[in-house]
Amino acid sequence: MGESKRLRMRNSLEVNSPCVKQCDFNRGLEICNSCKRTIQEIRDWSKMSESQQQAVLKRIRDLG
Repeated sequence: MGESKRLRMRNSLEVNSPCVKQCDFNRGLEICNSCKRTIQEIRDWSKMSESQQQAVLKRIRDLG
């Protein structure tokens, strides 16, 4: 399988980011009030595996 086909397949399986492009951080807290991710999760999102991204989304859902 060629590299470009592998990239297309990977891209089609990517998990959508919960980002709503309205970052809102309270002082002292490292969680965005808009997407509910930590600064580290936001920074690392594109490097995370699908299972790591799904775990972040589950944590956000569990917040209620």
